[in-house]
Amino acid sequence: MFRHMAILKFKPDADPKAVERYFANFPKLATSLPVIKNWYIGANEGAGGESHVKRHNFRPNYDVGLVLEFDDADGYLKYAESPEHQAFFEEFCTPIFAERVVVQFHPS
Repeated sequence: MFRHMAILKFKPDADPKAVERYFANFPKLATSLPVIKNWYIGANEGAGGESHVKRHNFRPNYDVGLVLEFDDADGYLKYAESPEHQAFFEEFCTPIFAERVVVQFHPS
């Protein structure tokens, strides 16, 4: 198993309708590429509240979490380089996201 994780931050002026389109269309992308074995996506719910944030000295400043699972690193590269992913990124991600943090790893 090989995982790709991303956390994403919206642009301050991200159009709410464009955000809706992103969430509505991501499942179509994820299910159209057989190299993706499992996928999880969700908006930050800020679980834990203000006391949790203060106690652990962090601020929940990202808006979306994404996890994709592949059989191996080659599967991830096929996804990342696919025309479908490139088109999705250009159409749905570029207009709304200001920042992203990503990591790929073999889970232990």
